[in-house]
Amino acid sequence: MTGARRTWIGVALLTGAVVITGATLLRSGGAAATPVRVVPVVTRDVIHHVLAQGKVRARTQVDVASEIGGRVAQVDVEVGDVVKAGDPLFSLDAEQLENAVEQLRVGVSGATALKTRAELGVAEAERAVQRDRSLKDKGVLADEQLKVGESRVALAKAELDSASSQLERVRLDLSRARDALRRARVTAPSAGTVVAVGVEVGQVVSAVQGLAGESGLSGFGFAGASSGSSAPVILADLSELQLRLDVDELDVALVKVGQPVRITAQGIKDATYQGVVERVGLMGREQGGAVLFVVEVKVLPGADTEQLRPGMSAQAEIEVQRLTQALAVPVAAVLEGDGKDKPDRVFTYQGDDASGTAHQVTVKLGPADGDVIAVTSGLTAGERVVEGPFRALRGLEDGDAVRVQTEKEADAGTPKKDGAHKDDP
Repeated sequence: MTGARRTWIGVALLTGAVVITGATLLRSGGAAATPVRVVPVVTRDVIHHVLAQGKVRARTQVDVASEIGGRVAQVDVEVGDVVKAGDPLFSLDAEQLENAVEQLRVGVSGATALKTRAELGVAEAERAVQRDRSLKDKGVLADEQLKVGESRVALAKAELDSASSQLERVRLDLSRARDALRRARVTAPSAGTVVAVGVEVGQVVSAVQGLAGESGLSGFGFAGASSGSSAPVILADLSELQLRLDVDELDVALVKVGQPVRITAQGIKDATYQGVVERVGLMGREQGGAVLFVVEVKVLPGADTEQLRPGMSAQAEIEVQRLTQALAVPVAAVLEGDGKDKPDRVFTYQGDDASGTAHQVTVKLGPADGDVIAVTSGLTAGERVVEGPFRALRGLEDGDAVRVQTEKEADAGTPKKDGAHKDDP
C-alpha cells in the first residue's frame, strides 16, 4: 500500500468518527448528559412546625419580700425546700421592735391611769355641782358660785376627752408595733418549692408593700432569677410548668391555642417533652430588629418533667399544620418561582437507572417539614425528580439529557443548599 493511499484511508476514518459523534450529540440535545441525583416522590405525613425559643417557668411563681425594713437575723429555708402556707422563710432582727412594743405597753398603762383619773375628776366635779344646786335652791349659795362649779365639770370632761384620745393613740401605736413585730417573721403566702434565696444573715433589706412580684397573665411576665428579680425568697409550684416563647411576627398568625408542642431543653440531653399552646400574645415588642410575640405553652406532665427547672432555656416546635399521606419531595429539588411570571417547579426524571431526560413540571407546594416539602399538585406518587447537584439543577432545560450520578460522583459532588432554589431576579 502506497503512502498516499494510507493517508486517504486515515482521513476517511476520521471523517466517519466526526459524523458519528455529531449525530450522537444531536440526539442528546447538543451536549453531554448532565450527571444528577434522582429521588422518588414519596407519600408521607408532612408536619409544618413553627420554631421558637424561650424560658421554662412555673405557672405559680411568687417573689416574697419583707414588708418592713431591717437586718436579717435568721434564714429558715434553702433552695429546694418544700413549704406550706404560713411556714417561716426568714426573720429580721426584732430587738428594737420588741422594745417598742414593751414601751408602748407601758404607755398604754399610763394613759389608762390618766383616763381613770380624769373620769374620777368628772365624777367629783359633778357631785360638787349637785351640792351647789341644792344650796342655791335653799338660797344659801349665789349664782356665781354655781357657775364656777359647772365650769369645773366642763374642764374635767375636757381632760377626760384628752385622756381618752391619748389612750386610743397609744393603743393604735401598740397595735402597729405588734404588727411590725409580726411582720419581722416572713412566712410563705402559699405552698410551693423554694427556687431562689437571695438573703443572708446580717444583710439589710428594704421595706416593700406586700409581695415583690407574682407571675400572672399581665404581660405574660414572671418572677424569678432569670427575670432579674431581687426578692429575698422566690417560691414556685413546680407541679405545673410553662414555657414562655418568643415567636416571630411572620409566624405568630399560624399559632393557635390547643396546638401540640414538642419541647427540648438545653442542658438535658436526649429528652423531649410535650406541651400545648395555652395563650398567644396580642401585642408584639421589638427586639434586635425583629417583632416578637409572647406565646405560653403548658408543659404536659411526664416521667422526666422533674428535670425541668424554672429559668431553663428551651426550644419548641409548634405543630401548626399536618398533612396526612401527602406527596413530598426534597426541598432541594424545588426551583422556587418569583411569585409573578415564573411558578414553582421541579424536574421529573424519565429513563432507566442509568440515564434519561429531565422534564420541567409546574407544581403547587404545601407546608415544609424539615428538608422535605409537600406537593399538592403537579406530581404523582412513584415519579422521580431531580434533586441536584444545585448547579446542575439550575442549568437544566426541559428535555435535557441527564444521567444518574455514580456513587463516586455523588461523594465528590457539590454540597446541597438548604431550602428551595430561588430564581435569580
